[in-house]
Amino acid sequence: KGFAQAGLPQRCAECANDMVAKGIEPDDITFCTLLDACIVDDRASNAAAAIVDLLARRSNSMDATSSPFIKSLIKGLVRADCVGKALELYDKMKNGGGERPDIVTYSMLIKTLIDRHDLDRALQLFEDMKEVGHQADDVIITHLLEGCRHAGNLDLGKELFGQLLARGVKPSEYTLASMLKLHGRCGAHREAHDLLAGWQKAHNAKPTVIHYTCLMSGCMRTKSYDMAWEAYELMCASGIKPDGMALSTLLPGMVAAQKWDCAIKIARVATADGKTLVPAEMLNNALSQFQAAGGQQRLADEMRGLMAAAGVSILSRGSAGRRATAPRSA
Repeated sequence: KGFAQAGLPQRCAECANDMVAKGIEPDDITFCTLLDACIVDDRASNAAAAIVDLLARRSNSMDATSSPFIKSLIKGLVRADCVGKALELYDKMKNGGGERPDIVTYSMLIKTLIDRHDLDRALQLFEDMKEVGHQADDVIITHLLEGCRHAGNLDLGKELFGQLLARGVKPSEYTLASMLKLHGRCGAHREAHDLLAGWQKAHNAKPTVIHYTCLMSGCMRTKSYDMAWEAYELMCASGIKPDGMALSTLLPGMVAAQKWDCAIKIARVATADGKTLVPAEMLNNALSQFQAAGGQQRLADEMRGLMAAAGVSILSRGSAGRRATAPRSA
């Protein structure tokens, strides 16, 4: 325990090996102490491997289904990136008919599998969890929605979300973000728009600028520029003030789509407080596109004025840039 408190997990494992060599059998408290040392230290993979070896050599008289011990062991194995060993232990518990992990442990295992893009195995644990009487909470469903996004499986994601609502669980802001990302990944932008537009009424929670940015970002990835602008207008109509991330997400797309009036509106908002909320390079690119486009000199002049007021330098080829100045009046 002293080595653990000192942050020396490898010394903990060595001490336990010495115990075994001297014929002293480690008990559950000893192993929990070792695992706690693994959990709090990023360098614990070697120590965790040593602990697993000790566990494998331990006598069959150990109460391997002791819930506190199993939770600590699985947590330690996952934390030390020994996920395969953690799943082996889970399968042994399942097949042995002993006590199953609690919902926190299931959630941790499911998230770990999702992070490894193993949606099928995560879904197996999800079904196991339900079979033993645990009900999935918002956190677990959000993990699975992320898995659906990685797999591009919109139908499954909508089914899981529906199950959550059917049980009367209020979805969190994280669930909404995951749903928007999933729809964006699958190109279902209209559905995502409608989900966001009706969220406050359906769930008594107001979406944030992050959620609108998720919707816009999904639209931008598929070059659905009109839908991205609709998302921006929905955000403004809902009384949400766009931040730098939202504006930086939208401005390049409006320029690429040659939606000049939309682009200048974003530039006005981005520079409204005498400083820029978007990168100077992004404003410079917009300005160069205004100048290159036919018939957009008025907007190019306005852009120069906005940049000057925000203290943004105009960059030109072969120079480090010069301070923007307001366009001369006629």
